[in-house]
Amino acid sequence: MGFLEIITLLLSLSGFGVQPNPKAPSADVALQYAMPDPDVVVHFDAATVIPNNYKLLAALPNKPEIKASPELTKMVRQVIGQIEGARGMAKGSTGIDIATDINDATVFFQFVPQKEPNFVATVHGKFSTAVVDKIGKLTKGNVTKVGNAMMVEMGPNEPALGVTKDGVMIVGTKNLVSDRLQDAWKAPARTPTSTLGYAADVINAKPVYAVVVNMSPAARKQATQSIGGKNFLTDVITRHKLVTFSVFTDGIGWTWIDSNKAGLDSMEMMSQGALELLKAAQIAPRGIAKIALAGLDSYKGTNKQVDQVLSRKLDVLKLIDTYTGDGNFKQTITKDAAKLRLDVRAQGKTLSEVVSAGMLLPGAVAWLTLSRGSMKSASSASAPPVMVEEARPVPAQPAKKQGLGGGKK
Repeated sequence: MGFLEIITLLLSLSGFGVQPNPKAPSADVALQYAMPDPDVVVHFDAATVIPNNYKLLAALPNKPEIKASPELTKMVRQVIGQIEGARGMAKGSTGIDIATDINDATVFFQFVPQKEPNFVATVHGKFSTAVVDKIGKLTKGNVTKVGNAMMVEMGPNEPALGVTKDGVMIVGTKNLVSDRLQDAWKAPARTPTSTLGYAADVINAKPVYAVVVNMSPAARKQATQSIGGKNFLTDVITRHKLVTFSVFTDGIGWTWIDSNKAGLDSMEMMSQGALELLKAAQIAPRGIAKIALAGLDSYKGTNKQVDQVLSRKLDVLKLIDTYTGDGNFKQTITKDAAKLRLDVRAQGKTLSEVVSAGMLLPGAVAWLTLSRGSMKSASSASAPPVMVEEARPVPAQPAKKQGLGGGKK
């Protein structure tokens, strides 16, 4: 695939991204089957990412600019075919359509010294107890009824999976799954300063993705021992009381609660530096593209590929504008010295105005170029080798005797 095809493909992907979800789950819904005291909470709103992007992907082959290139059409259809194949296999074996049946997921982890962590994941979507039967047959697991719900144990060292009476899928440590399938289950209580309390604040802000970390003393000890030594990572693990990070449809944000003022000041400075890097990442790709395009003018007429790039100069600039912002996104840093808390928010019209996708473009082009080179190398390597026989010394032959008449025999 040449440079022109890459430009065409990337311009065709301009509609891809994250979309606001008007039906995003509330904290009460997302935390209904939570652990009471997890060390880590991870939340993902799949409805903001999967449905719209899947529709756009399926429509790519019908776009005029894609259809105009046979090579690009073939490549796009191959990618879609592979994805559709995986989707069909998943739906056929489990009854779950990954493109339409998953709304959101929240995972809770609790570290256990010298053992695998306990975890439970709750997934909202279009599920029924029939899913449990199918997964049971697929994994040859033990399917049991728990109240009005169903559960399958997939193996002695494997997680269990169940679907509640209200259609929520739960995956995790066996006893945790079983407890949450009981008819008498009630959502755990949460206080404002508990892990679930902080997680509720984060989830109610309607992120696309979020992680909340509030480690217990035992978990901190295990983490620092596994890392070893005195360094930045062990310091923040020991010192922090809470850290959250969220991705939104219009930007990102994070919260930090420290155990001392000096640590809070350090995290404020680090946050300022991170925001400055985000701004630079927006502007740098634009500057690099303009310098490169201006320099290419000197080579006009010397190379066919250079001339092709120059013929699409406006499209290249449009591509950079599509995937980057001007660096003038809104930023707020709120520092509460009394609570040792730092709240940071970077916000634009879209996520790409804060987290530049433009920095990924050079990597994508390089990857495609290297992949193409690797394919050529592999093709050459697969050709049968030409065998060259090693030269060997010819053994000396005994001298032939001449005939008596002087003639040669």
